[in-house]
Amino acid sequence: MFNLSLVTTIFFGLNLDFFIILLFLIQKYKFKDTFLGYELGMSVIFIISAVAGQTIQNFIPEWTIGILGLIPIYVGIKGESEETERKSNSHKDAITVMLIYAAGCGADNLAVYIPLLSKMTVPAIMLTLLYFMVLVGVTMLLALLVQRIPIIKKFLEQYSEKISRIVYILIGIFVMYDTGLIQKLISLF
Repeated sequence: MFNLSLVTTIFFGLNLDFFIILLFLIQKYKFKDTFLGYELGMSVIFIISAVAGQTIQNFIPEWTIGILGLIPIYVGIKGESEETERKSNSHKDAITVMLIYAAGCGADNLAVYIPLLSKMTVPAIMLTLLYFMVLVGVTMLLALLVQRIPIIKKFLEQYSEKISRIVYILIGIFVMYDTGLIQKLISLF
């Protein structure tokens, strides 16, 4: 089943911290290269998640997938690692930077996408992928516009980490609830 509000919230929630990096990459590299790298990185992570989600669904109970919700909660509590920050500041080609960053933040995305996609039909997964590809374009255009507004840029520099952390924690809780893990744990007591 394709839930437009859910997949939109998940996409923007997982890409909020990356949005700040986009602001700087668009200033440094060609828009076309940045767009292509972002699109490729997101698509690769999404496809890996879809295959894993559909495979896992056939072998283990759905509620156990909810354990993956602990990963975004952990990231929300811990924050981004120094390794991810170093990779995102690389002086390499924009496509390489995007793919490296996508690989660096892939665990977070995988932890959210796998449980989400494990419950979807193949047509819903394909529709979600196409929708995410459109959202990448929307995100790129927004980043291009936002990077030109000084007050917004300053606000994002000050608060984006806190907002991203809250979104990660909420997504983790949602994953654990939606897969039935929370209900399963409550039933044990």
